[in-house]
Amino acid sequence: MFEPTKKHRVATEVKQRVPEAVIALLWQTLSDFRKQKKLVSKTIAVAFSDDYDDQTIYILLMQGNGEISEEVKLTYTGSKDFLNQGTIVIINDKPHTVNMTLSALNKQSTDATTNK
Repeated sequence: MFEPTKKHRVATEVKQRVPEAVIALLWQTLSDFRKQKKLVSKTIAVAFSDDYDDQTIYILLMQGNGEISEEVKLTYTGSKDFLNQGTIVIINDKPHTVNMTLSALNKQSTDATTNK
């Protein structure tokens, strides 16, 4: 599961909402969890916390139906404009790729805002 040889694909909506440096941190966190044998589900939800400081952001990685979760502290000094928006990134392990997309809820929120 989540083998490092698989292609990583990031959906356009994630690239538009989350800074490239943070996306790289998410891939690194996923790799760290794989090495530590903490991955038990082929789908992981990543929620961004509203708490942050100049040097740090926090994410919550949830697996299964959310019964397995862990808060992770990430060192990030860039713009924090993407936080406080309720963004949830979904990471799916597929046979040949690992895909990063926005949650269906975020997509509905974006569609509702666009259609106003």
